[in-house]
Amino acid sequence: MYNYIKGILAAVDENIAVVEACGIGYEFCVSSNTARRLGNIGDECKVYCYLNVKEDDMSLFGFADTAEKDLFIKLINVSGIGCKMAISILGSGTLSDIISAIATADVGKLSKIKGIGKKTAERMVVELRDKISPNSEFNVTPAQFIAAVDSEAVEALLSLGFTRQEAQSAVARVYKSGMSTEQIIMLVLKG
Repeated sequence: MYNYIKGILAAVDENIAVVEACGIGYEFCVSSNTARRLGNIGDECKVYCYLNVKEDDMSLFGFADTAEKDLFIKLINVSGIGCKMAISILGSGTLSDIISAIATADVGKLSKIKGIGKKTAERMVVELRDKISPNSEFNVTPAQFIAAVDSEAVEALLSLGFTRQEAQSAVARVYKSGMSTEQIIMLVLKG
């Protein structure tokens, strides 16, 4: 319904920002990162929006840029993650840190986020891994993606005598979405 609202920043707190536009104060639930990036009270700002409609509530969620909004939408599509938890995840670090943790399957780092347990962190990795790749709108380096997608293939190649750098670059060279570890290893060994 709303793409963004541009106006004057009227109030900001850790997870709330109020933007006045055309005499209306729009209250947004925001991550702590977005709250810091909006500027000072009285400054003009642009907040990208997501309207969450429930049976008994309508809430606006705000983002400093479209990349954060896109990741938010991906997060709320993960089973067990709602809007408030997604905002908490977005506030747990920089966008690149969060994306890197998902891309590299760093379940330990993800499960340290308040409200995220090990199972939810694993679900995030499984459900978002294919959506966060070197070809996606998120800037994940091939090395980060390879580490996430197939650390098993890299480890198997290490046991066959490859150096870590050789194994990672070989996996990066042959990898295509949906390939199994065995398929990757066979292609690498074929040359």
